[in-house]
Amino acid sequence: MLGRLEKLSDQEPQGIVAVCDDLDPSRAEGTELDYYQGVVTSAAAPEGTTALAVPAGCWAVFTVSGPAPRAVQELWRDVFTQWFPSNPYRSRPGPEILRTRPFADGAQADAELWLPVERERG
Repeated sequence: MLGRLEKLSDQEPQGIVAVCDDLDPSRAEGTELDYYQGVVTSAAAPEGTTALAVPAGCWAVFTVSGPAPRAVQELWRDVFTQWFPSNPYRSRPGPEILRTRPFADGAQADAELWLPVERERG
């Protein structure tokens, strides 16, 4: 199924993505969220799949390449402990999108993390 979906990927980020939506603002361990695997596309959702409409907005995009899964885990940590505190943006409601591409050896990966953001009101 994911192979068929990947052919529908026609927008960024390209390829199969993991999506977390309806996150609790506290981000407390154990809170519930909605999790999807799919593609970002302008095409209609194939029969038997679910579409998640994502409104237009501002996104912060972070990339990493390194040992899997450690590099991705550290990217999440660094975004929330370093980038957000030092930039005039905050998270806004919307899905968080992660695209990971493992290297052939499986020990390394490239990843893109797309987070919905808005400027802090001063």
